Amino acid sequence: MKLALGLNSLPCGTDPSLSRKEITSYSIPSLGLTGIISGNQINLASETLTSFSPLIAHFTTTGSSVTVSGLEQQSGVSVNSYTTNLIYKVTARDGSSQDYTVTLTAPRTYGSGSLRIWLRADSLTLNDGDPVVSWNDLSGFGNSLPQAVVSARPSYKINQINNLPAIQFRQATSQRLQLLGGGTGLYVSNSGSFFVVMKWILTNAIGSSIFNLHITDGREMGITHPTGIYQQCRNNLTCYTISGSPLPQNQYLAIGSVQNLLASQNEFWNGDLKGNVTAGLQDYSGGTSPGQAFISNGFLDADIAELLYFNTALSQNEIDKVFCYLRLKYNLTSTTTSCGL
Repeated sequence: MKLALGLNSLPCGTDPSLSRKEITSYSIPSLGLTGIISGNQINLASETLTSFSPLIAHFTTTGSSVTVSGLEQQSGVSVNSYTTNLIYKVTARDGSSQDYTVTLTAPRTYGSGSLRIWLRADSLTLNDGDPVVSWNDLSGFGNSLPQAVVSARPSYKINQINNLPAIQFRQATSQRLQLLGGGTGLYVSNSGSFFVVMKWILTNAIGSSIFNLHITDGREMGITHPTGIYQQCRNNLTCYTISGSPLPQNQYLAIGSVQNLLASQNEFWNGDLKGNVTAGLQDYSGGTSPGQAFISNGFLDADIAELLYFNTALSQNEIDKVFCYLRLKYNLTSTTTSCGL
């Protein structure tokens, strides 16, 4: 009799669909963007957007109604401004509800339009193991980084992080990419914001550079040997550490460093603040090769999925938006869950 009654089944008349209240897809077709949904966060990222205007989203939901700021939303119809994050309230048929935060990340609008280099491995159309002749810049300023020497070209590798590719740099053949001249807007003041999604594998006692602007005496980001502590340098002069914490080896991490003139420098991991310094910061105005830049000095084993450089200090709100985009895209974890405002 107990089996016949199904004592472990739902109470008579209970319909599980009554409480469903999810957004299951989200896109902005006019920009060709599809949102990444992770928990209650939805992120879209545009590589072309330079200013915000009202946009129409398409979405699907299991709920009975969706509102933003109390206004009913219709997929493919409702118009919203994305200058700040949108809070979508999804209400189920039983009256319960949950919120989704929608963030449109537009790096070319941040820092008053100060993005000067944006490199994404997933923007390249290559086969696994192909040499990277040039890594195309998405900032709009044409600061792509090539490599003319065949043996020094890094490799494109598929399915490296969250099913996305990365560029593999190996010091055995001094692999690096270098903009040899003509770079636009790489230096304006001592302020700068640098973000990179990478995995470091091996360093070198000679010194391992991740990224450099203006070559000798220029701004340089590197890691110490052999412990892999992130550091900020004036090339050929001196380096200093910010957090002093070793980066996890053989593990992808979104690293960020933001310098505000000669006043402060912050280090972030996946959006979490790891350290801050306010003394000993360097003046980078004396770089000997203006308009030049390189990734890796040839003495670093690392895989890099994405890199962004702004020639200003981003606001905390903008920093949060960049890291929100990187966390969701690459499935990275952090203590902070902020996607900015």
